[in-house]
Amino acid sequence: MSPLLHGGDLEAFGRQYPNAPRPLIDLSTGINPHAYEPAVDRAWMTRLPNHADEETCRAAFATYAGVDPAFAHVMPGTQAIISGMPYLFHQKRVAVLSPTYGEHEASWRAAGHTVTTYPALEVLTADADIIVVTNPNNPDGYVFNVEALRACQARQRERDGWLIVDEAFVDCTPELSVTTEVQDGGLLILRSFGKFFGLAGLRLGFLLGPAEIATPLLERLGPWGVSTPALRVAAKAYGDATWIVETRKHLSGQMDRLRARVIPLLGTEIGRTPLFMLLDCVDAGAEAAQLADLGIFVRTFPNMQNYLRLGLPGEPWAWERLETALTEWEHKNEC
Repeated sequence: MSPLLHGGDLEAFGRQYPNAPRPLIDLSTGINPHAYEPAVDRAWMTRLPNHADEETCRAAFATYAGVDPAFAHVMPGTQAIISGMPYLFHQKRVAVLSPTYGEHEASWRAAGHTVTTYPALEVLTADADIIVVTNPNNPDGYVFNVEALRACQARQRERDGWLIVDEAFVDCTPELSVTTEVQDGGLLILRSFGKFFGLAGLRLGFLLGPAEIATPLLERLGPWGVSTPALRVAAKAYGDATWIVETRKHLSGQMDRLRARVIPLLGTEIGRTPLFMLLDCVDAGAEAAQLADLGIFVRTFPNMQNYLRLGLPGEPWAWERLETALTEWEHKNEC
């Protein structure tokens, strides 16, 4: 299976556009550019992860997410769950939302399952052993009704199936989460640490569900799957209620600012979350190339050629550079 293309590889982007003005601006991901800044003890780097650190991290997340700790399982990022979980099941009929994060469909197909893709309005009623959705969705920000998710969970539970909900981007809008339903059965939830807290390099996430699913996956991953720094930083971050509340408000305001500037220039908004927005453009590839020449890295999609996804700039200098680049782009396209 060929690897899928993803955003965030700024070094590769720089090599492709060596003459683009520096510093480059990376708007190609949905990762919070205003990362949580914990105090990190150098000694953490020398210690193997231990059970106490894992339990502390699990408890902090469980309190934050409102879930029974017995149903929260620490993993080395949601991608590890997405890649590994299909191998825990044998020859299932799997319904996957489309469009969504491409690794879902790819991983279930790679594991030999029968995969059918469905649009958002149809996927929750699909006749399938396993239904996979992302809420809010990536890349279009589509939001599933919580009651509709609960109804789907009930149907899947009755047929001994599963509803899998990827909540990687739910932290900005926790009212969309169905974590409180996980202990009722028929539901598995993926949660990311790195996106909202801006620390994607730590590779930490959670699988919410029964031990009968989580334990075999953890056994596949082997011991010491999550590093000591990741466990300790996450435990601190999940308990920092002030930072969490302020960050949700700040990200929402930053997205409003970005929308006001780019929508009149680039295209029609399809949807958004506080961390990214998706635009329908006349020629997304050409617009992305023009922005790249100005040092701005945005996300395009090979199978959705009119779509352009933009994340948030970070520091004030990035906003200033973006404003300068957009003004230059605007003048160039007026000629």
